[in-house]
Amino acid sequence: MNYFFFDKDNCLVQISNSILKHFTNTCFHNTSKQLDEVFAQKNYTKVCLMLFDGFGQSIRKLHLSEGDYLRRKTKFSITSIFPPTTVAATTSLITGKYPLETGWLGWRQYFKQYDIVIDMFTNFSLRDKEFIPGPKLSEMYCPYTPIWEILTKNKILSKALYPYPIDKGGPANMNEWFFKADELLKKDGPYFYYMYNSEPDKSMHELGIAHPKIKTICKDINKRVQKLASNNKDTLFIVLSDHSMVDVKYYYLYEHEEFYKMLKNIHSLDARTCFFHVKDEYIDTFKETFIKYYGVDKFIIKSKEEVIKENWFGIGTPHQNFYDFLGDYLVTSISEFAFTLDPRDEMVSHHAGSLLEESLIDVSILND
Repeated sequence: MNYFFFDKDNCLVQISNSILKHFTNTCFHNTSKQLDEVFAQKNYTKVCLMLFDGFGQSIRKLHLSEGDYLRRKTKFSITSIFPPTTVAATTSLITGKYPLETGWLGWRQYFKQYDIVIDMFTNFSLRDKEFIPGPKLSEMYCPYTPIWEILTKNKILSKALYPYPIDKGGPANMNEWFFKADELLKKDGPYFYYMYNSEPDKSMHELGIAHPKIKTICKDINKRVQKLASNNKDTLFIVLSDHSMVDVKYYYLYEHEEFYKMLKNIHSLDARTCFFHVKDEYIDTFKETFIKYYGVDKFIIKSKEEVIKENWFGIGTPHQNFYDFLGDYLVTSISEFAFTLDPRDEMVSHHAGSLLEESLIDVSILND
């Protein structure tokens, strides 16, 4: 059965390792050959890595014409990591490490110590519909060092720009975000900035990938980035995304009693790539039952042992809780379908599956 797998020689991880190598001559993994070639052209001392969430190759091609700036400036293409979802992908990009290493595997993870599935970004329990009080479990168990902190220690001015509410004091809208970006880029180098924007992902989740509003957002981003680059010609811009997106349909976790009763907890990870945590007495029959209800043409199903052996979450030294985060079975979508526990959580479009269009990312290089 066919499915798309990330390219360990040409994915998000290589991008950040090329940046580290450029500024410090050190890195964690192999670098991006294409980006290394760009850096080799001259001694770039001002670099801005700009990420627009969900604005992968398929979305660029859907909403931007071949003559639009970002498409004209596309230098090469890469893949996301697995799964191609914001929690895992952006963490890999900003650390230069794979999910296996960081422990940030997906949106919702199972913490064995507490027997709970929580949102990594918010500490929200989907099952209990409440925020877990106290420190975020993700920050307690999965701290990481972003590349801008490494560069700061190497005496490179280095910061991240996030919008509100990710940054409580961050820009509240697109106008403010680009204004702040331009303000930062006016500083003296050498510097490195990571700039993250939640569009068009945020709107596509709500409206779907082909809604006219999404085209307006994408065209606006294209125009604003062109103006920003033109106003800061001494800065090298690397413009990319963390993943792309597809419109989806849902299966409800509880719709088949024979299947649902096998689970000892709700599914973790994401909607289109799920970990199923299975009761001991059903371990040997779970796969057969899953196929009975969901077939073999919509999902790939892998045992925990296969996930580890086949390096689904990358390579390197596993995070100390990596094996505990894994479910007994991993299911990843190769169709339009996803799983949900609650119809109220449904989104029109999503990511994190194993379709080709979810993972391909175009990289634009500006002012090279």
